[in-house]
Amino acid sequence: MQTLDELNAQIAATLAPIARTETVALDDACGRVLAEAITSNIELPVADVSAMDGYAFTANSGDTLTLIGESIAGRPFAGTVGAGECVRIMTGAVVPAGADTVEMQENTTRDGGRITLTRPTPPRANIRYRGEELQLGETVLQPGKILSAADVLLLAALGCARIRVTAPLTVALLSSGDELVAPGEALTESGQIYDSNRALLKALLKSLPVRVHDLGIIRDDPAAIEAALQQAANSDAIITSGGVSVGDYDYLKTAVAKLGSVQAYKIKMKPGKPFVFGNIGTAAYFGLPGNPVSSFVGFSQIVRPALWQLAGANPLPAPLTLTVPLAAPVRKAVGRRDFQRGILENGSVHPQGGQDSHRVYGLARANCLIDLPADSGDQPAGATVTVWPFLASHRGGD
Repeated sequence: MQTLDELNAQIAATLAPIARTETVALDDACGRVLAEAITSNIELPVADVSAMDGYAFTANSGDTLTLIGESIAGRPFAGTVGAGECVRIMTGAVVPAGADTVEMQENTTRDGGRITLTRPTPPRANIRYRGEELQLGETVLQPGKILSAADVLLLAALGCARIRVTAPLTVALLSSGDELVAPGEALTESGQIYDSNRALLKALLKSLPVRVHDLGIIRDDPAAIEAALQQAANSDAIITSGGVSVGDYDYLKTAVAKLGSVQAYKIKMKPGKPFVFGNIGTAAYFGLPGNPVSSFVGFSQIVRPALWQLAGANPLPAPLTLTVPLAAPVRKAVGRRDFQRGILENGSVHPQGGQDSHRVYGLARANCLIDLPADSGDQPAGATVTVWPFLASHRGGD
């Protein structure tokens, strides 16, 4: 049985990024994986501009200056500033010819057309010089970058309207189990439950550049499962929920082995020990367990980074982890890495009640996972632990 780190390393060594690309409008680029190097076709700033609202003049022109005009963003002063003269200037406006210094208006007084400096102003003060941030031809973004809102800002500042990115992954998704009923339908028989995992996984996939092919609920029937997997095999990835443990009706692992290959099975992790990684044709296969919290942890720790790799992300997104004290003790058996639900607040983490992997309400109340190493046991209050705060896609607003 592999550790989580061993499994993730195996998956990373196995998966090759897709080669498909497409060009999208800048407005649609955030969250996509860049497929081309971006070089600056202009300088930033594009001209010498003022960093302050104030007055532009030639250094060492004296303390009292004659106001001869103004320069505002988009409407620069057309003349030349001579010795003893100044121009009213706004932040971002082009510094006029002849001027080499700007003083902020708070350090001046005005009497009609006369401006008096109330303190000495160093030469070249308060000017953003052309090209001081970016030079023409400088490479600013590399292929593989997951484009952030800040990257979109940069691309817009460079005048880019369309960007080449990797095409969305196609991901086939299905749930397995005779007991499952789609939300909105009636529970008509004893033991039936709503298919919450598929809704969870679709929500989590929204934070990735994917197109989901939802195959719905597949009954615990070998022929039906094989047919569904064959239908899914033309996708880049297949994600299933349920049917990967060792029960008499857990058919998915057998079906994957028959149609493709099983490359890993079971992890030294709690929750989420039953997990299958393999392939059916060119499609990567990820078999998550049926317990909802196990599916959540397996997706977060294994499937998400694998999908980013398939999408061409390089480097992969670094997980956000924090080190904080426990606000209350936790129980843990030595032997498996344990991800327990917690509530992170005011610099410490509170374990979130019962840690059974079926507890959906407990997961909804939590805002982080407490990461307890395999060789650790019970932890007292005050012990330092690593936590994984949930992303906004996990829990709205967090």
